[in-house]
Amino acid sequence: MLCILITTDKPQSGALTMPQELQNATLRLRQQLKVMRGQIDALSVSEEEFKDWFDQQLFKVTHSQPGDYITEIEGNIRQLERTSNVENQRWLAERIEQQMLALQRALRCFARKP
Repeated sequence: MLCILITTDKPQSGALTMPQELQNATLRLRQQLKVMRGQIDALSVSEEEFKDWFDQQLFKVTHSQPGDYITEIEGNIRQLERTSNVENQRWLAERIEQQMLALQRALRCFARKP
């Protein structure tokens, strides 16, 4: 899992700036989401099977297709990129991490089903 470090400290000489780090991290997250979307499509999981996997506070409950969970995470990534408030960045980074971990666990379980 990708860990996004949010800090207000000035970077040391030669260190990546926060925008570069954030850009690199969100690029990797998007790559992971692309793979996960392919897994969802390949598994042909119905929404009824999928929705019970997640705490209602973790994802919105209005999703009608399993791929909508990916779309929600993508929206959170866009929001993370736009916000300049460090506290909001931390909250979003933690939320994205929790959502992706939950989605990965569900996909692993469905991949094991006969």
